[in-house]
Amino acid sequence: MRFRATRPSEFADVDVVVIPLFEDKRLPAKGLRRATRAIVQRIVAEPGSAKLYAVSTHFGEKTGRVVIVGAGKRAEYVPERARGVASAAVKSLWRSNAKRVAVFVAAEGIGAEPAAQATVEGVIYAMWRPESHRTRPEERRLPKLTDVILLAEGDLKAAVRRGQIVGDAVNLARRLANEPANLMTPSHLADEARAVAKETGLAVEILDRERCRALGMHSYLSVAQGSRQPPQFIVLRHVGRGGAGVDIAFVGKGITFDSGGISIKPAEGMYHMKADMTGAATVIAAMGAIAKLDPQVNVLGVAPCTENLPGGGATKPGDVFTSMSGRTVEVINTDAEGRLVLIDGLTYVQRQGARRVVDVATLTGAIGIALGHHFAGLFGRPVAFVEEVGRIGTEAGDRLWAMPLTDEFREEIKSDVADIANSAGREGGASKGAAFLDAVIEDGVEWAHLDIASTYWSDRDRPQSPKGPQGPAVRTLVALAERYSKERASRAS
Repeated sequence: MRFRATRPSEFADVDVVVIPLFEDKRLPAKGLRRATRAIVQRIVAEPGSAKLYAVSTHFGEKTGRVVIVGAGKRAEYVPERARGVASAAVKSLWRSNAKRVAVFVAAEGIGAEPAAQATVEGVIYAMWRPESHRTRPEERRLPKLTDVILLAEGDLKAAVRRGQIVGDAVNLARRLANEPANLMTPSHLADEARAVAKETGLAVEILDRERCRALGMHSYLSVAQGSRQPPQFIVLRHVGRGGAGVDIAFVGKGITFDSGGISIKPAEGMYHMKADMTGAATVIAAMGAIAKLDPQVNVLGVAPCTENLPGGGATKPGDVFTSMSGRTVEVINTDAEGRLVLIDGLTYVQRQGARRVVDVATLTGAIGIALGHHFAGLFGRPVAFVEEVGRIGTEAGDRLWAMPLTDEFREEIKSDVADIANSAGREGGASKGAAFLDAVIEDGVEWAHLDIASTYWSDRDRPQSPKGPQGPAVRTLVALAERYSKERASRAS
């Protein structure tokens, strides 16, 4: 699929014209042919035509297909709405034979570049569906788009390119998370990381069980004991500025299937646990996008990957292990395994020199109870760094909500027989999970934890994305790498 931007007055014939319609019902000043404008004026006169993400379609011999998508109030228009408008329009074409589409880009209030990038992302998000293993093509419902023309003023090549890179990265994270666990084992996920590295020029290293044991990652390896699948600790590096040091590091939880282990989960909904590696998928996809965008920073991405199964060698409740940090861990609940793999990942990146770290994990069901399915939980320290991550993530299009992480929660995860316990009751479970991770964060390290268990999956189609895995936090990680690249450039000038 090819994207390009052109002035509204200069686009050639297409199969479909997409027009965002605000509540003021003011149409684009340029680019609408007379016949098209007459049809559109009749449609917009209908009640409800400007309701947010409402889609109205017209077919005409002279006009072709015209798709009008409600954009709500003009004053409330933000990039996420631009994504939603584009996505809603493309989803309306799933059953069509349209190949060439022109989209009017509404830039008022957000600027042409952010609007163009968001529009490209929205188109790409709508081109992904979860039915990848259906054998009948007619049931896979994908449009046949080959060309998307953005109608807007100005030079938007960079925005279009960035939108393609970020959009493709989010869809990659979705694809990885959507694969069944028999086809996305830790070894398969390591192969996917190698493929991304080969395509983008990232350096890649896969640490096997023996390497991890030599490094003292006994907390991570304790989760792998019940599975026949070998654990794979994925390490990806983007060297954007050369020299030593890590400007920012990302750690993604990579549980390719989570049965809960000995503390086994209820059968209902357990199939969703194929996507418990969404944090790892996020880091792999984001690192690939970062390599393509090439910010002038050194970025380290790691994903400790394993299955959590109740095999004969599985960890038992009450077992104690020594983590890479030297902290001893009592396993109270084997279904609180994500934090066991993450603490060794966090220690690894700190020993590699990272002093700024962000982890991404489907960590706790409690975060969904607290925030529903529209916000991811944001924890960490110091406060200034957490606020910065929240702002950058929100601007990038991820909805993050700061949650409490105080000494009371740190006190509650202390163990009677070891340094820390991996479970301490349901109340405040998301904050206790974050406190467990915080136990291995060294003084002076800026750290943020994104609990995406509330946002990684949707059971229904949304205006901005189809159902299934959602690819959360990819945009945040990419934006953070670019933010610190600009910061370094500013200091150097």
